[in-house]
Amino acid sequence: MTQSTIETQTNSKLLKGILIGGLVGGALTLLDSNTRNKVKRSAVLLKDNSMNMIEQVKENPGEMKEQMVSGVKGATETIKEAINDAETLYETVNEDVVGKVSEVKDISTNALGTAKEATNELKDISSKVVVAGKQLKETPAQSMNSDHQKSEKESDEIVTKSGLSNEKSISSNF
Repeated sequence: MTQSTIETQTNSKLLKGILIGGLVGGALTLLDSNTRNKVKRSAVLLKDNSMNMIEQVKENPGEMKEQMVSGVKGATETIKEAINDAETLYETVNEDVVGKVSEVKDISTNALGTAKEATNELKDISSKVVVAGKQLKETPAQSMNSDHQKSEKESDEIVTKSGLSNEKSISSNF
């Protein structure tokens, strides 16, 4: 068999399956009395409307033609207005929202850059604070030791010049 014959047979089987499925489904839904009544009313309304339209076309074909044309023109105008409104809305959204999104993106990029700069500056400040803290720890201890050594030397010199020994000066202080 050729390719087109196989496709035709497949399409034919598919179409048959769809039709049979539709008929079976329709028959099953008609088992319900409410559904049957709705279908009956819809069929009667469709028949009545069709008969009325056919009678009006027979009686006055020109007027029906004009009504149909004016209805189509009215629908066309309404669709054109809807399209124009949609275009206007699109332009508004595009200008306002997309423009604002771009502004927000720029602002957030700038804020992120500022935050990074502030982080770097804080790192510099913290390293300076650490250095200052180390200097404060080292300087008082060293200066206290050197001051203590100086005062000991000075007091030793005073004691030596005065001729008093350390024991005598200590006991005389008490």
